[in-house]
Amino acid sequence: MTTPPESSNQGREENTFADAPVENGDSPSEESISRFAGPVSLATLISRVAGFFRDLLIAKFFGAAMMADAFFVAFAIPNLFRRMFMEGALSSSFLPVYSDVREQSGTKEANKFAGGMLVFLVFAGSAGCAIGIWFADPLMRALAPGFSSNPEKLNLAAQLTKIMFPFIIFIGLWAVAAGMLNAARRFFVPALAPALQNVVIIVALLLAGYWVSSAEAIRWLAWAVVIGGAVQFFFQLPFMAKLRILPVPSIPWRVEGVGRCLALMGPAALGGAIFQINVLVDRWLASFLAEGSISYLYYANRLVQLPHGILSLAVVSAVLPVLSDHAAKNRVNSESVDSERNAILEAGRLTLFITTPSTFGLMVLAHPIMEVIFERGAFTENHTAASAAALQAYAVGLMFFGVTRLLAGVFHARLNTSFPVRCANIAVLTNVVLSVALMFPLGFIGLALATSCASALNAVLLLRGILREWSNFPKQELARSLSRLLALGVLTGLLTYFLHLQIWDAQGSSLLKSLLLMLEVSLAACFYTFMAKKIDASSYESWCRFTRLAWRKS
Repeated sequence: MTTPPESSNQGREENTFADAPVENGDSPSEESISRFAGPVSLATLISRVAGFFRDLLIAKFFGAAMMADAFFVAFAIPNLFRRMFMEGALSSSFLPVYSDVREQSGTKEANKFAGGMLVFLVFAGSAGCAIGIWFADPLMRALAPGFSSNPEKLNLAAQLTKIMFPFIIFIGLWAVAAGMLNAARRFFVPALAPALQNVVIIVALLLAGYWVSSAEAIRWLAWAVVIGGAVQFFFQLPFMAKLRILPVPSIPWRVEGVGRCLALMGPAALGGAIFQINVLVDRWLASFLAEGSISYLYYANRLVQLPHGILSLAVVSAVLPVLSDHAAKNRVNSESVDSERNAILEAGRLTLFITTPSTFGLMVLAHPIMEVIFERGAFTENHTAASAAALQAYAVGLMFFGVTRLLAGVFHARLNTSFPVRCANIAVLTNVVLSVALMFPLGFIGLALATSCASALNAVLLLRGILREWSNFPKQELARSLSRLLALGVLTGLLTYFLHLQIWDAQGSSLLKSLLLMLEVSLAACFYTFMAKKIDASSYESWCRFTRLAWRKS
C-alpha cells in the first residue's frame, strides 16, 4: 500500500473518531464483544419484530398460494444480491480495508476510500439493475423452472422482479454507511435501519390490503421493498454527519484501497452468503414441488432467522470491526494478538450460548410457534403443519449458521477471502446433491434438511482451516463450552417437550395459546440460563454483559 506524504503522527491525528469513546462509554482498550453486540441485538430485535408483523400481513392477505410463491421467488433475487454483494461481501471486505487505510493513512483518506466505493457501487448497481430488469423473464425461467407450467405465476414473478431490482442500488449505499458507522463503534443505528424498511412495507400492505385487489396489492408490496431500501440509507446520514465521517465522493481508481476492497469482494460474496445461496437452491428445486412449497420454506426460514439474526448475527456484526482493527495493527506492529484471541473467544461463547438452546427450542415448539404467529386468514392449519416441518429441518443447522458466519469473519478480518470461498463452493455443491437426493422422499422438508447439512459441513471446513493456520485459536475453551452447552440444550429441549405435552390446549383460543407459548419459552429460558451459570460460567458472564447493555440501550 502506498503511504501519503504525511507523517505517521499526522495520520494518527487525523484519525478523529477511531479513538472516540465507544457506545457504552468504555475506552477502546476495554472493548467487549458482548457490549457491542447488545445494541445490535436490540436494534435487530426491533427490526425482526416489525419483519414478523410484515410476514403476518403477507400470510393473512396472500397465504401460501400462487401470489405468495411468486413474490418470494422474485424477492429472492435482489435479496441474494444484497446478502452476497452488499451485506455479505461488502461488509466483510470494506471494514478490514477501511480499518487498514484509517490506521496507516488517517481518517481523511479513509473517507475518500468510502466515497470511492460509494461511487463505484452506484454505477455498478445501476448497471446490474438495468441488466436484471432487461433479462427478468429468462432469469425467472432459470431460477424457478417449475413455474413454466403456470404462465400466470411465471409472468407475475418476472414483473415483481423488475419492480424490486432497484433495491440493490440503495442497499449498496446503506452497506457503505453501515460499515463506516460500525468502524466508529456505532452499531445501533445501522442495525435499526432495516426496521424502517419493514415499517414502509407494513404501511403499504395495510393500505393496499383494504384499498386494492390482491393482484394490485402484491405490486404495492414490491414497490414498498424499493422505497424501504432508500429509507434505510438516508436514515443513517444525519448520524454520520454528526460524527464527521461522511464519505467523500472520489473517482474509484484514484483512491487508495478501492481496488483491494473490490478484489476481496468477489470471494467474500460467495463465502458470506452461503446460507442464502442454499436457500435460493431450495426455492429453485421447490418450484418443481406442490404449490405452497416455496412459501413453507420462506416462513420457516424467517423463523429460524429470528435467533440467528437477533443474536448470533449481532455478535458477528460486533466482532468484525474489532477483529479488523486488531488485524490492521498486527500488520504494523503485532501488538494485538491476545486481544484478537479474546475477541474471538467471547464471540464464540456468545454464539454457542445463543444458538444451542434456540436449536432445540425451535425443533420442539415449531408447530405451536407457527400456529400462534401465522395461522389466520388465508394461512390455514395445513399451512401451519407444513411450515412447522420445514422449520424443524432448518433448526438442525441453526448453530452452524452462526458459527459459519463467525469463522468466515475471522478470515475476512485478516484479508483472506480465498479459503472461505473454497469452503463455500464445497458446501453449495453438497447442498445441491443432498437436495436432489432428499427432495423426492421428503419433499420440501428434504430441501431444508440439505441446507442444514451443507452449513454444518461449511462450518467444519472453516474450523479446520483456522486450526491449521492459527495455533493461538481458543479451541480448547470453545470446545469445553460447546460440550457443556450442547448437553444442557438437549436437556432443556426434552423438559420443554414434556412441559408442552402437559399444558398445551389445542382447542384453546388464540390468546390462550399465545400465553401458553410465552410461558413455555420463558420457563425454558430461565432453566437454561440458571443451569448455564452453574456449568459454564464464562459463557454465562458474556451473556450477562450482552443483555445488560441491550437493556441499558433500550
